[in-house]
Amino acid sequence: MDKATILSDAVKYVKEQQEKLKALEVRNCRSVAAESVVLVKKSRTAEDDGGGCCSSPSAGPGATAGTGSTTTTTTTGSVLPEIEARVSESDVMVRIHCEDGKGVLVRLLAEVDDGFSVTAEDIVGKLEAALHAPTATA
Repeated sequence: MDKATILSDAVKYVKEQQEKLKALEVRNCRSVAAESVVLVKKSRTAEDDGGGCCSSPSAGPGATAGTGSTTTTTTTGSVLPEIEARVSESDVMVRIHCEDGKGVLVRLLAEVDDGFSVTAEDIVGKLEAALHAPTATA
């Protein structure tokens, strides 16, 4: 092989890789545009409803793609729970940060199991309600 052939093959290979990169970037842009994120942090103080929790997310109607947020402040001053739901094509990723408690996971999974044809905002709302539902003491 002479130098010209090697150089020609290298240029051809680089062009192919650039085309692949462009195709992946276009595909990635489409999937990012289809992704919706709902992040809910609610606000409450010790004097709000005497220990209960607020139940309305800050993301109002029409906030389907994008983020809506407020802050959850418990009587101890911590900022919990935080619920984030990401929807991308046919996948849903839910991330929940909350205080550890008995039955939290069971309540959350029961809410998710109740229905799968819901929006990301509906999932966040149901999970938030499950986190603040009174627990049965044995």
